[in-house]
Amino acid sequence: MIDDLEKQIINVKQSSRSLSLLSSQQRINSIELLSSKLLFNKQSIIEVNDDELNLATQKGLGSHILDRMKITEETIDRMIESLNTVKELPDSVSEIIDSKVRDNGLIVNKVRVPLGVLGVIFESRPNVVIEIASLAIKSGNGLVMRGGSDCLKTNLFLFNLVKESLNESGFPENSMYFLDFVDRDAVGLLLSMDKYIDLLIPRGSSSLVNLVNKNAKMPSITGGVGVCHTYIDDKADIDQAINIIDNAKTQNPSVCNALDTVIIHKNILDEIIEPLTKVLRSKNVKIRADIKSYEKIKKIPGVELASKKDFGEEFLDLKLSIKTVENLEEAIDHISDYGSKHSEAIITNDNSNAKYFLDKVDSAAVFHNTSTRFNDGFELGLGAEVAVSTDKLHARGPMGINDLMTYKWVVSGNGQLRS
Repeated sequence: MIDDLEKQIINVKQSSRSLSLLSSQQRINSIELLSSKLLFNKQSIIEVNDDELNLATQKGLGSHILDRMKITEETIDRMIESLNTVKELPDSVSEIIDSKVRDNGLIVNKVRVPLGVLGVIFESRPNVVIEIASLAIKSGNGLVMRGGSDCLKTNLFLFNLVKESLNESGFPENSMYFLDFVDRDAVGLLLSMDKYIDLLIPRGSSSLVNLVNKNAKMPSITGGVGVCHTYIDDKADIDQAINIIDNAKTQNPSVCNALDTVIIHKNILDEIIEPLTKVLRSKNVKIRADIKSYEKIKKIPGVELASKKDFGEEFLDLKLSIKTVENLEEAIDHISDYGSKHSEAIITNDNSNAKYFLDKVDSAAVFHNTSTRFNDGFELGLGAEVAVSTDKLHARGPMGINDLMTYKWVVSGNGQLRS
């Protein structure tokens, strides 16, 4: 299987060279076909996924993993909505970004082009197959994917729909490949194939991201690990703050943009800590509170005194830590010390405090008076995302179509010679 894997990836690389020659309409047709196939096969997808969920439950996998694995009718509807959004985005392949005519008559164009072949290693979430495939189609890139063992059948079912859509719309036969086995050696091989894979994208746990960043020979993206904070300023609207914290923590606690730590200005601690805790506990959120806040809510069941490891922790579960600070500057310092540069928010009605926070906090996305859950490609208008990058070079935040492309200089002359 390992020998076959190498051949398959080489085939993807060779096929990728023709993808930029496809018409915009072919890319649209492929995504439309995929959307209709998802709708037609909705019940079959759910049945395959249910079987894998049952096996995962029997194995005793954690609830946050099961949540990530699960596909419902609403999940598929969301995939279809995402596909429709991606389909309608402007076609960037061969787009002229900049153009100028030099004094000697040379026409110089800066042209957007696909990266080539994307390699994606992900864990648990089968909807990633559809999201990433749609972005690869729209951006003219080849694609190699490897998913986790727990969702292999669901992943392959979805990918077969992708392949059917590609074939029926005239794409090169081998432009995308999904590893249909989970041999651990396959990951090592993927990380070594810099001649054929142009960008490696990990989506999953910090251990996966660290493995890729340490061992990939090709450029890779750091992302997906979100230690997210929300600071409640002493100029905040209390009711608004509680609603935002509730949403950021409980709307979907198993994802990277879910809230992990609430930072509270000492001046409003007495006013907000008990009602906030009661709302969170009504949703079964376990609270890990620093000493100042713990003293005020310690009698509420489910509240414990925080240890140092409760800060800087990506919980991916119904757990939350609370930190009390003297001022805005201390809040920013705490985020700098414990954050992962993913998603950070401030809740305040003081615009100068908000601007100071938004300007000074060094993260991929910063928010004012809203939930960190909005750090998402679909929610920010990209249609879908391949990852949320916490890097600073090439791409940052949710990566959409243009983040999967580079550019080249196209220079046209009429016999000019350099003197």
